[in-house]
Amino acid sequence: METRTRSAWIAVCLGPVATGVAVARQFLNGLWWPYWVDDLVVGVLLTIAGLLVLRESNSTRARMLSAGWGGMLLVLWGSTFRHVETLPGEGYTPHLTLITVTMLSLLGLTALGLFLSLPTTKRPFIGTRPPKENKR
Repeated sequence: METRTRSAWIAVCLGPVATGVAVARQFLNGLWWPYWVDDLVVGVLLTIAGLLVLRESNSTRARMLSAGWGGMLLVLWGSTFRHVETLPGEGYTPHLTLITVTMLSLLGLTALGLFLSLPTTKRPFIGTRPPKENKR
C-alpha cells in the first residue's frame, strides 16, 4: 500500500472524529463560533480529501490531502498547548493527564499523516518535467 493511501485512510477515520469533537465542544462549552468553526472546516476538508485520494491519487488531490493535514496540525497544535497552559502547576489530576496524553497522541498521529501525505519521487507533480533519458 502506498504511503499516501495510508495517509488517506487515517484522514477518513480522523476527520469525522475531529468534526464530532468540535460540535460536541461547542454545545458543551457554548464557545463563540470563531473558536470552533476552524475545527469543522478542517475536519470536513480532511475527510473529503481522504476520500478523493482513495478514489484516485493524483497530484491535485494529494495536495488537498496535505493541506488538510497541515490545517489539522495547526488546529490540534493550538488546542493542545492551550490545554497544557491551563493545567495546574502542582498536584495530581489523572483526568487531565489522560486528556493531555490523548491530545499529544492525536498531535503525533496528525504529524504522521502529514508526513505520509507528502509526495514521493515515484510520481512527479503537475508542471514538473519528466526526467530526461540518456541516449548512449
